[in-house]
Amino acid sequence: MQNAVTQDERQLFIGGSDIAAVMGMSRWKTPLRLWSEKTGKIEAPDLSDNEAVEMGTDLEEFVAQKFAQRTGKTVRRAPKKYIHKDYDFMAANVDRLITSTDELLECKTCTLWKKEEWEAGIPEEYILQVIWYLGITGRSAGWIAVLIGGQKFMYKKIDFDTELFDTMVEKARLFWQCVQDEIPPEAMPQDSDTLLELYPEHTQDFIENQDIEERVAYLQEVKMQIKDMQDEQKMIETELKSMIADRSGILTQKYKITWNAQISKRIDTTIFREEMPDIAERFLIQNTTRVLRITKNKEKIA
Repeated sequence: MQNAVTQDERQLFIGGSDIAAVMGMSRWKTPLRLWSEKTGKIEAPDLSDNEAVEMGTDLEEFVAQKFAQRTGKTVRRAPKKYIHKDYDFMAANVDRLITSTDELLECKTCTLWKKEEWEAGIPEEYILQVIWYLGITGRSAGWIAVLIGGQKFMYKKIDFDTELFDTMVEKARLFWQCVQDEIPPEAMPQDSDTLLELYPEHTQDFIENQDIEERVAYLQEVKMQIKDMQDEQKMIETELKSMIADRSGILTQKYKITWNAQISKRIDTTIFREEMPDIAERFLIQNTTRVLRITKNKEKIA
């Protein structure tokens, strides 16, 4: 593929596949995760052997030609990587240009499970990607074409939004400053694994911070509320099981409640260790993690 970009190159700029994460609007990557990859603190996933990615690349030409066939438009490969006129770290690797227009085409493939999502509209990440490409290339409209599960083909138009693009540029500028200064952006709730990868080890030092005390107290309160709700959940589930007894379930006007047998198989590790200790030892995997615990501080800070 002519405009393929290596992982090392991706560290040098913010591209269309990055912008949703920069905006905090990606389902797959947070700003902190992206920052960790751009700074090299966490290795980005190697997609070179990813079969889904490989198939998507192979099918790009098919999607482009199917779009041309359906619309009567002529498409061609973009001749270069486009760079923002003011910021050399903002780039666009466009799939196709539509000849004799100021439009472009982005080609996608996905599984059949995403059919309803695409029928409802264009996924947010891809809208941002196309707007990013339009702003950097100076074009007025983009098309996005998708092959769904190898069975359904769709295409939709996205008009350039100047206000949205300006917001994206400012967010990208601030994000890249964080990359250059190695200052991490604020973590999001889904960043637990990323934080563990960034800080797998620790010293014995403590930070003195009184400002966070109310926040910690609120966390403890939330955890107690969750425990109370879980206890209530177990109580109601037990009531339902008692009512079902040796029947299959309960029917109400709104609900169907079942309590049916389900067979599962697993290795009895206790017997495995007793009967074959040498083999069991060979298959043991040691993992190191960090556990967040909160207890009362018995040593008062002066």
